[in-house]
Amino acid sequence: MATSLIRGKYVICEAGPNAANSRVITDGAVLQRDGIIEAVGTYDTLKQQPADEIIGGPRFLIMPGLVNSHHHGRGLSTFQLGTTDGCLETWIVDGWGRRPVDHYLMTLYTAIQMVKSGTTTVMYNHPHTPAHGLADEAEQVLQGFGAAGMRTAFSIYYRGQNRIVYHDDQAFLSRLPADLSDAVRRYVAATDLPEADYFALFRSLQERHGPEAPDAPTPGLVSLLLSPSNTQWVSDEFLSTTKEYAARYNAPIHMHLAESWYQKEYGIRAWGKTPAARLAELNFLGPELSCAHSVWLTEQDIQLLAAAGSTVCHNPSSNLRLKNGIAPVNAMLTGGVNVALGTDSTALNDDDDMLQEMRLAARLHRQPGLDRPALDTHQTLRLATANAARPTGFDGQIGALEPGRYADLVLLDWDAMTAPYFEEPGPSPIDAVIYRGKAAHVDTVIIQGETVLRNGQFLKADEAQITGELQRHLARPLDPQTAATRQMAARLLPYIQQFYQDWRPPADNPHYLYNGRT
Repeated sequence: MATSLIRGKYVICEAGPNAANSRVITDGAVLQRDGIIEAVGTYDTLKQQPADEIIGGPRFLIMPGLVNSHHHGRGLSTFQLGTTDGCLETWIVDGWGRRPVDHYLMTLYTAIQMVKSGTTTVMYNHPHTPAHGLADEAEQVLQGFGAAGMRTAFSIYYRGQNRIVYHDDQAFLSRLPADLSDAVRRYVAATDLPEADYFALFRSLQERHGPEAPDAPTPGLVSLLLSPSNTQWVSDEFLSTTKEYAARYNAPIHMHLAESWYQKEYGIRAWGKTPAARLAELNFLGPELSCAHSVWLTEQDIQLLAAAGSTVCHNPSSNLRLKNGIAPVNAMLTGGVNVALGTDSTALNDDDDMLQEMRLAARLHRQPGLDRPALDTHQTLRLATANAARPTGFDGQIGALEPGRYADLVLLDWDAMTAPYFEEPGPSPIDAVIYRGKAAHVDTVIIQGETVLRNGQFLKADEAQITGELQRHLARPLDPQTAATRQMAARLLPYIQQFYQDWRPPADNPHYLYNGRT
């Protein structure tokens, strides 16, 4: 049985909702055996136990592996693939013309980038476009994460209606010039997937990768989630069947919710209530549900999500880049909602760096005024560890360092992170991670007891070779079909802008006040 003793100047066992509830050991260590944590304590105590290998030392800080709670796994950002940031509703269509990618290469590349910034688990949400070949795409993605040794909460999202604007597809297409309408209709038809086929694919993935699969390629590293893409994109019947499958397979559910103001407005126009209230009306909310973004929530929405035990996956970079606003994280936390953190593969600098995402979140939610709420460093780290673990299907197994959990650990170079000076005793080590931590400080990453990064170098694949292969793949001339799709999308965008002309975001009182007019 393989054992290792991982030593650090500080061991962050768990980030609490505040400083009083965080657990940090000075000159601590973690003993793992076959991927499971056996003991956590001081180094002087644990060094008495034999181990095959000693990792780390007094110049390192050890913390739980970070959990990216919402990601679409593009590897390269949408900007790198030719789509500049814009309003979500036009950005989606503008991205229709992205060139085809090798899903295995792209996934392995993005997994390497995430591991190098301390992420050990990702909630990956795969598009169901095009419908043809979707099962093969899913296998390629899972093989990519498996090759990286990364823990993955995998889902394929389903989008069956309102796919061009938040309105019936055929009704909107009837407004377009005939040739453009025909071209868009053919493109959308390629994404058609019967609801029954979606659930058949989920069953197939369970048979191959689920907890009962006898020959799972990556045992213990994969959980499978269901994913209605968003309230406006699926039918009530799809939501009902999703809930049934979640209960049958004990599977989590992941979806987008109220990402933009336009999505909230669609709910008011279509149902006379917000999307969150609509989900509550359909008895869809529950502890198995996690909702990405959730920017445009009312106070009642927050109460509904909290009462149901649902999770909100906060994506500050993406929300800013796609003009969606700032999610009311302080109000959610105060109201009892479990809030997690993710990058949405649209991180601030195209880098999927969860350390940077944590710093942005901590800075973004500091409301002006002595008596106003602010997201502190302990809460911030918890958003990316214990809170983010809850919706993955690995709750209680990751997100903290304690006996019985998976040995998912990150070692940061404390000396480099705090150079040239750090007052001690002074701010807590958790403060140092949020204020000073960078991907460049990530020295070692261990996932389920296996060292996948050492001295900042990825061990399970040749990163330079993977990058080179990806470059060669993407350097191929643009195929005619993709070029035609880009031209079609460019023609379509003015009609989408015209559709939303009378959907004017209101000047309501915000959750946050950063400046104001008098």
